[in-house]
Amino acid sequence: MKKHYLLSLFASTCILFLIFGQSDKEIQAALDSIQKSAGFPGVVFTYIDTDGNVRAFASGMADEENNIAMSTDHKLHGGSTGKTVVSAVIMQLVSEGSIALDDKVSRYLGDNIWYSRLANAAEITVRNLLQHTSGIIRYEFKEAFLNDLAVDPSKIWKPEELLSYVLDDEPPFAVGEGFTYSDTNYILLGMIIEKVTGNTFYQEAENRVLKPLNITTFSPTNNSTIPNMAQGYYTEGSDYALGFRAPFLVDGKAQNNMQFEWTGGGYAYRNSDYARLLKSLYEGEVFDMDELGDEFFSYANAPEINGQYGLGVIKYVFPGLGTFIGHSGFFPGYNTAGFYHPDSGQVFTMQINSTNEAQLQRFFGSYLGLVRMIMTD
Repeated sequence: MKKHYLLSLFASTCILFLIFGQSDKEIQAALDSIQKSAGFPGVVFTYIDTDGNVRAFASGMADEENNIAMSTDHKLHGGSTGKTVVSAVIMQLVSEGSIALDDKVSRYLGDNIWYSRLANAAEITVRNLLQHTSGIIRYEFKEAFLNDLAVDPSKIWKPEELLSYVLDDEPPFAVGEGFTYSDTNYILLGMIIEKVTGNTFYQEAENRVLKPLNITTFSPTNNSTIPNMAQGYYTEGSDYALGFRAPFLVDGKAQNNMQFEWTGGGYAYRNSDYARLLKSLYEGEVFDMDELGDEFFSYANAPEINGQYGLGVIKYVFPGLGTFIGHSGFFPGYNTAGFYHPDSGQVFTMQINSTNEAQLQRFFGSYLGLVRMIMTD
């Protein structure tokens, strides 16, 4: 889950580092400088270089109160970056002929009594859900939902319960005629995956994507205890806390609900494994890019996020650096950016364990500064 419109603010704060070179020592020194100057509690960064070497770095603290240093083995919540996995599963099912991108969603979910109450219900397609062009708005920022979420942090939310907060809402635009980023789209995609396969989404994701790539640290956030998870920091009562109580973890256990996010995100992971996933996915190891790449990288203009959005992939063009594709993620206490540079095969992923407003404002500029340092050597 993420307030993607923040990216346009982050980009304006880009720090241009005058350090050149990309040895591990230099990258570590730059990351240490970022952590201190930006005031992040902790930060993790992974760089996959042009030779495919995975180089992981950490700085600051995973847990300030208990004096635990951040390490490259710590897991941080990935927020909306979990959509990368959802779209990969969908594209595999498309390749197999189990789903078609231009199928109406009603083909899969239309027999539910609530379905006709969704915005644009009769016209939305699988492609629209993937691309956020359905006209279905977010459930997760509805005041009623946030109030209900705070009442019972241990509640196991059913997808239908999440959808109930947007039923009968008027769409902001006709199908395909606009863009609005919405986790609700990906909740519906999760339901389609389970309907088509007969398995849970997490089972399908593990069997189809994560296990074949030997990615072992993606932990579903469907419970309150994630092994080796870094503490997340935010200001209780702020807009970015979404009603969560602080601290995020108490004795290693989340005192707030993570399960509700499901296919809107739904994973905590070791940062280097997200970098590996992006490289494998975009280089055709997950599904056949020769067959489906043109579809996957078909973009809608997305002014809300100051970029373009494909079928589960964000595209940005950064001045002087070129085109990057990937995803970003927000969850109270954690913020993520992960992007692949198609021209060189390089990957850059970064996470912090804070969503305090001042640190959010510094995050994306710090990320771009580090990318710029490495790429302009």
